[in-house]
Amino acid sequence: MNAGKGFDFQTRYTVCHLPIWLQDGSFHQIFTEGTGDIDIRYVDEGKSRRKHIQTKDHDVAPAEFKDVIEAFRRYDADMPGTYQEFRLACPSLSQQMRPVETGLARFRNAKPFYDDDVPALAQTQHDVDQRMRAIGLSDEQIAFIHEKVFVDIGYGDLAHDERALDIFIARMLSHPDFASKIRAMVLPAYAALMNKVGASKGVVLDKSSIEALLRSAVLADLSAEASVTLWVHNWTKEAFTPPADYELDWTPLFDRAARRVPSLDAWTNDLVRQLDTLRKHIMTAGAVRTIRLRGKCALSTGLALGATFPAVGSWTFEIPQPPAKELWRSDATPTPGYTLQTEITEADPNGTDLVLGLNIRGDGRVDVMRYIESTGQAPHAYVFMAPPSQGAQSIGGDGTPSQW
Repeated sequence: MNAGKGFDFQTRYTVCHLPIWLQDGSFHQIFTEGTGDIDIRYVDEGKSRRKHIQTKDHDVAPAEFKDVIEAFRRYDADMPGTYQEFRLACPSLSQQMRPVETGLARFRNAKPFYDDDVPALAQTQHDVDQRMRAIGLSDEQIAFIHEKVFVDIGYGDLAHDERALDIFIARMLSHPDFASKIRAMVLPAYAALMNKVGASKGVVLDKSSIEALLRSAVLADLSAEASVTLWVHNWTKEAFTPPADYELDWTPLFDRAARRVPSLDAWTNDLVRQLDTLRKHIMTAGAVRTIRLRGKCALSTGLALGATFPAVGSWTFEIPQPPAKELWRSDATPTPGYTLQTEITEADPNGTDLVLGLNIRGDGRVDVMRYIESTGQAPHAYVFMAPPSQGAQSIGGDGTPSQW
């Protein structure tokens, strides 16, 4: 049971440090349960350097510390020049050991400041050496510690999966490749890495395979495509498939026959706020960024949805586009070389509004201008955009709307 507990601590330590190690450009490989607990290899300009780490899941006392130092010395003697650093990682040190750790840390932290005046730290080193002799270390062991041994403490949280998970996620989100993700997106990577490291004792794992595992774990959660279904009713209120997770009924504000749409005040103070509240609610539910949109909606609703759930926020819409059998997705690759036609018609020089008209399957310029004139609010200009050819075939595939 104790061996298993120690094994779990070692795995958690490894998994929680990998996001940090991976950010080192020279990090190359990791080897667990090979010559010892953890071996790390770095390669810089074709030259290798290695670090050996021993983990303990409990406070280390003087006798055990001496055993660890002797084990480090044996590794160093058996493989001369192979390891440039040896490290002991544990939750804490025993009360007798703490003066050694604090003194050694203080001495090492001061060395860069006095690198041009080494004798200035002679007394400090003497005091540290005396502390190490007091716990039974020999001069040879003390010299070896000064040269190659480091002690990492403060890992009590790694005894618990929940706390280790928090540490791992925080470090993953500090990694440049995953900084734009949210907690729920990187969470699956913890279990994937724990399983991989736990099953790879005595096996070398290189940087590329670890990074590939992390990316696949994060992307797998997205490819499993946790999604929500949103029904939005504008012109009609109908039932769709799949069933709605969320439903917005705006039919009282829309009338196709009368060409009535919500007022600016309704959009600003009601409908957009509903969408913003919905977005926040969906985000609290987890790593959901795909919305299966159903409903017969006005273009203005589409614009409001796109503004609230933007592509730059990693949101994706999945929408039926009859008569096409396949669902259209907003993350479809844009069609290359697709040229939009743009026409600008000046209106009232004193106007402050811009009217944008999108002519997809037909020419709606006259209807749009007639409707705007009926409102009594003359715009500064009209901008009409259209595909190269209008009609039923104006949208030739998934990439055409994405190009817009």
